[in-house]
Amino acid sequence: MRPTFKVMLRWGLSPVATLLYAGMLAVSLLIAGAEPSAPLFWLTVAIFLGVAAFYDISAYVVQRRKGLTSTQVADAVFERLWPAREESGRR
Repeated sequence: MRPTFKVMLRWGLSPVATLLYAGMLAVSLLIAGAEPSAPLFWLTVAIFLGVAAFYDISAYVVQRRKGLTSTQVADAVFERLWPAREESGRR
C-alpha cells in the first residue's frame, strides 16, 4: 500500500497535478451553477492557478537548491506524513 501512496503523492506534488486541480475547480464551479461566461468564474480559476504556480515554483527552487529529485522529496514528505513503524520496538 505504501508504494501506491508514494506514487500518488509524487503525482499530487507535481505541476501537472496543479493543472488537474484547476480543471477540477472549474468543473466544481460549473456543477455549482457558475456561469462560464462571467468574469468571476475565470478570475477564481486564475487566482487558484497563480497561487498554485507560485508555490510550485518556490518548491521547485528549494528542491533544486538542495539537490533533491522529485522522488526524494516525495519520500521525505511521505515519511513525515506516514512514518514507518520500527520493528525493534514491537514484540
